[in-house]
Amino acid sequence: MRKILTSMGTGILVLALVGPIYAAGPGTTGANFLKIGVGARAAALGDAFTVIVDDSTSLYWNPAGLAKMEKGQLSATYNVWFAGINQGYLGIGFPLGGTGVAAGGVNYVDMGDFDGRDEAGNPTGTFTASALNYQLGYANRLGEKLSWGVSVGGIQDTIADDSKSTYAANLGLIYKSSESLSLGLAVQNVGGELGGDPLPFVAKIGMAYSWKSLLLALDIASPTDNDLYYGAGIEWWIMDGIALRAGYKTNQDIGEGFTAGLGFDKGKIRFDYAYVP
Repeated sequence: MRKILTSMGTGILVLALVGPIYAAGPGTTGANFLKIGVGARAAALGDAFTVIVDDSTSLYWNPAGLAKMEKGQLSATYNVWFAGINQGYLGIGFPLGGTGVAAGGVNYVDMGDFDGRDEAGNPTGTFTASALNYQLGYANRLGEKLSWGVSVGGIQDTIADDSKSTYAANLGLIYKSSESLSLGLAVQNVGGELGGDPLPFVAKIGMAYSWKSLLLALDIASPTDNDLYYGAGIEWWIMDGIALRAGYKTNQDIGEGFTAGLGFDKGKIRFDYAYVP
């Protein structure tokens, strides 16, 4: 089984092939699709992306990363999962002329068709299930070293004719301690309940260290519905415009283990590939 992710836009083209995505946790939270990360570069780096995110996917990982954007960007992502599940993501971000960066994004998951049955087990036809998350975000700098950001939006979960909705917010900080070291903090899925279940809230701290053509990243995450987990990644630009990536993550909800990937950056076009067994 594979997940295929494709992103393209004004200056970015991303494609990822990743392995099996395990079922979400024990069912103690709603909107568990929010636990799946966005973007091939992040996947290749073991989801250690709290500090190094610098594009429109910051809406998901850490809104403070939007402050790194120096020009407008439009990205589109399409994921083909197993069992007929498909996901699409569209994000846009643009600087506001020295007064910060604004962004918007939509994340849609189509879970496919299901065979319905009544209490006696008799067929009642097919029905569909889907989930939607839309966000607006803003980020700015406080001085030369500190960036902050926030994204807010809605979540809708639909099964057949039954639809439930709620709201959520993500918040984050990134502190550039030196030219080589950066630290970050993000909280995801702050909000209400969905169908009586709380959202999968998680707090993350991260750090990234760069040296010449190497980048090291580490995230530690504390979710409300599972144990502490971490992700670590390394990125090595072996030559101009070509990067090798590897990572490891321990997230039990969506699978743990080693990750790997490649990156190609040729100015206006960026291509990323990730493999997650």
